[in-house]
Amino acid sequence: MYEVKYVIVEGSAIVFSAAIQHRDMVGYNKKCEGAGFVRFRVSKDSYGEDVITSHCYGESISLGIKSRPEEDSKIVTHQITNPF
Repeated sequence: MYEVKYVIVEGSAIVFSAAIQHRDMVGYNKKCEGAGFVRFRVSKDSYGEDVITSHCYGESISLGIKSRPEEDSKIVTHQITNPF
């Protein structure tokens, strides 16, 4: 499984390559609420449809910010699966 990084900036998730530092994804004067790594899982619901969920963990050394696993996972999952 591949690891990717994420940051939560002003309530929105940005998911990006592990080759990029967290601090390079946060704009000047922007508030970063959470940062770390994210894994995606696919499971089946009761109708046999794929359901994607995220699991956020860890921390950003370059920003000095820890992940908020439960809250950040909800934000990332909602943002990547919400069609609107």
